[in-house]
Amino acid sequence: MTLWGETPILPKYKIMTNYEKTVKILEGPWEKANFPQGKENTKDVLSRKIVTTYVQDGYLCEMTSIREYRGEDYHDTKSNKRIIKLDG
Repeated sequence: MTLWGETPILPKYKIMTNYEKTVKILEGPWEKANFPQGKENTKDVLSRKIVTTYVQDGYLCEMTSIREYRGEDYHDTKSNKRIIKLDG
């Protein structure tokens, strides 16, 4: 049984095919760099952007979430786009 499959158009990138789960971000380098101790540090931060690349309905897609800080408040935006149709 294989857990990873190559994408036809991006053969060096592996996509999880048989293993999916929701993960709480509580530890690791990504959490430490972005949300230390599970908190969002906003000192001297103007905005924060997270880009997620994924496959959906045969397309390589991208979701971008942006949080802009404005004084004592913030403004969130999210966008989704299809990048390319994958052969399959």
